Amino acid sequence: MKVYVNAGHDRHLDSGAVNKGLNLRECDAAYELACLVKKYLEGNGIAVLFGQKDDLYAVCDEANREDCDLFISLHFNAFNGRASGTETLISGSTGSLMLGHCIQSNLRAVLNLPNRGLKERPGLFVLRSTVMPAVLVEVCFIDNDFDWRRYAVHKDDAARAIATGIMQYPGQMKGAALWGEAA
Repeated sequence: MKVYVNAGHDRHLDSGAVNKGLNLRECDAAYELACLVKKYLEGNGIAVLFGQKDDLYAVCDEANREDCDLFISLHFNAFNGRASGTETLISGSTGSLMLGHCIQSNLRAVLNLPNRGLKERPGLFVLRSTVMPAVLVEVCFIDNDFDWRRYAVHKDDAARAIATGIMQYPGQMKGAALWGEAA
């Protein structure tokens, strides 16, 4: 299996969401988390391509050109400083739904934040421009100090949870296919 791990935003051109009080930028947090996820996947024999660029055309083209099996984009949400939780955005395809479920359930269990669930967003560029199952994970709200502190304490666990969800995906798809054949 070959996985494209995309750290959201760009450390030089687009900070993404920020938490001014804690001096946090989404692009930095996403990069750090993506590096950890990459480490855990590669430690389990999974090939990983990694990208963090402002040019989403280039990111999606690379994932498609390199025949990646899965595409995961890592982000941190922001709204009003009070919104809280973990959510995973999916394209709506069966593969995206199953991948999103695997990641969301594991991540939610380790962070123990409100489960904002899976949300279909087929219009998001990275979800509509990749040919493989793709998800965009909103790990927590970077502008909510409680969310961020919980994430910071469990950062390594969050990376392992995302990697575990990715590794569970093939078995889940196989099980779904077998269940569909029996019906």
